[in-house]
Amino acid sequence: MRKEWLSYHHRYHRLIAKLTPPTSETWDKGCVFYARRGTHEAWMQPLLQRNRELEFPGYVRPVRVSSIDNPALATFCEPVEKTNSSHSFTAGLAHSVGLRKQPLRVYSMVKYAAIARGDAEIFMKFARAGYKEKIWDHAAGVIIIQEAGGVVTDAGGQPLDFSKGIYLQGLDRGIIACSGSKLHEKIIKAVDASWDSSCL
Repeated sequence: MRKEWLSYHHRYHRLIAKLTPPTSETWDKGCVFYARRGTHEAWMQPLLQRNRELEFPGYVRPVRVSSIDNPALATFCEPVEKTNSSHSFTAGLAHSVGLRKQPLRVYSMVKYAAIARGDAEIFMKFARAGYKEKIWDHAAGVIIIQEAGGVVTDAGGQPLDFSKGIYLQGLDRGIIACSGSKLHEKIIKAVDASWDSSCL
């Protein structure tokens, strides 16, 4: 688990450094995101403090989703793995909605962190037949995005249900996370319009 987390951290740091370079050397060693349901606030803080020790809590910075609602300007994320998601369907959907940027392919909770702090506006995942989404891959990230001002649902527009065991039961086609309702509605409509021909 530790090796896996370090891999995620390393990839996310490289991504974030390209998008918004850290303003302090303490931020480039990793960070923690957290939120409390119902507060409409989410935060991030560095793991490494000025004395170069790992501490918690430390300097806290609030995060908010991006205000971009124009698909042509939006950055979208999708999973790296092709085995449990359809890149081809996502690419077609992105084209139909008017997304012009190349996707950021990311691991684990990185997509939720990127949207919560305004580095991306959209995450789309449409799993291949038979794949089951696990709640621990999404639960914390969903709360963080919601409290930062974003929207997360299944592809039918329904909230994700984390109360039915270790898998997301009753998931309608896929997962869509957005920085705002305008982008979210456009993607939901595009999914409905193109799903029957997707063969997923």
